[in-house]
Amino acid sequence: MIKKNVAILSGKSAGKLSRLLGNHGSTLPGVVAIKIDPNIIRKLSHQIKHFIFITGTNGKTTTSNLLAHLLRSTGMKILNNFEGANMISGVAACLINHTTILGHLNYDYAVLEIDEASLPVILKQITPQMLIITNFFRDQLDRYGEIDMLIKDIEKAIHPIATKMILNADDPFVFRLSALNKDNIYYGLGKQAYTFGDYGMSESKYCPKCGEEMLYDHIHFNQLGFYSCSCGFKRPTPHYEIDRVQSTPLAFSLKNETYQMNMTGTYNVYNALAAITCAAELGIQDKNIKDSLHDFHMANGRMELFFYKEFPYIINLNKNPSGMNVSISEILSTHYEKQIVFFINDFIADGKDVSWIWDIDFECLQREDIQRIICSGSRTLDITLRLKYAGIDPNKVIKIPSIEKAIQYAFSHPMPTYLLPTYTALQEVKNHTERSIKKENESSAL
Repeated sequence: MIKKNVAILSGKSAGKLSRLLGNHGSTLPGVVAIKIDPNIIRKLSHQIKHFIFITGTNGKTTTSNLLAHLLRSTGMKILNNFEGANMISGVAACLINHTTILGHLNYDYAVLEIDEASLPVILKQITPQMLIITNFFRDQLDRYGEIDMLIKDIEKAIHPIATKMILNADDPFVFRLSALNKDNIYYGLGKQAYTFGDYGMSESKYCPKCGEEMLYDHIHFNQLGFYSCSCGFKRPTPHYEIDRVQSTPLAFSLKNETYQMNMTGTYNVYNALAAITCAAELGIQDKNIKDSLHDFHMANGRMELFFYKEFPYIINLNKNPSGMNVSISEILSTHYEKQIVFFINDFIADGKDVSWIWDIDFECLQREDIQRIICSGSRTLDITLRLKYAGIDPNKVIKIPSIEKAIQYAFSHPMPTYLLPTYTALQEVKNHTERSIKKENESSAL
């Protein structure tokens, strides 16, 4: 009891001090608390009635925040790590930050995004009522290694626990987990729902059951689609399947109902469908879901929209080839003049190995409507070289290693702009963007 209380007090104090010093400090309370009491997560979690975990490579933050929003609309008290701190220290910090000094928590549900590599460790301390798995793509090569090894670790962690799994039927890597024979619920997109960009790559060509090459009747993007193998492994029929997607404004049809979304990014229909599937399985009424979905606004650098001198500036986090390819697809779906800024860092949270940029289809950017491409971040030269080999006109490519100066340059040439940072660049990009817009608004008010 004493150790737990000291851990809580120390964690809260560390977080407050970090913020006073101007740091973000989203995980520090958890780091400090775990050092003092390694079982702090288990001890605090007993006070919350139900846990829902969201894991996978892409879409965790948006799915988690949207699901929390849907559940709050019913009047439930929801705990959510909305900032995206999703490793074990981040989960501990989320619990610490929401306790009283005496360690009391009073929530109906905790909706938490969980880093896929951290999931096995966290499942040893908390058993979620539901586990949503969005997708598996190659992410940080030096942190996760091969996808197959990661999934095997996740399989071992899930095997002994009793949980309902919400699985993306379109991803064979995710469907592989259905062999655990839990209470499985599937979601996915119909064949004619939407035509995404063709990236000319696939993460999963071989059957996870027998090792033979699989056949695809239809591919949405990357390995997501209608797959099958002669051994019998094939895409299951989803319990929740989107029939049609409208990109502008974003909307989709599901079970003869139309759902409208107040956000951009066509791929977000997957995130919305995952959240809707979970909410529906919890008994939330369709009207509540539809109304709350329309009220939800993107944040935290996930297709986050700003306006500067009436031009849209969109920030979208990118961590891996699949995510960047989808971002590029969204950019290419528009035909007005625009500029793109790539912020590529190689700090620990980003992954030191940036060879993943060579798996991105930058060749698609050879278009007249793309006026300029600015390269920034600690690996400015790497992304510049990659664009050279992609055949991008060198007169359009500008190298500005300083993130602040790159933002200033983009705002000094106002036009529709896509700001695409890696993880450690995100907050700095967002801060400088908000500062530039605030400065312009103050000048206009004079």
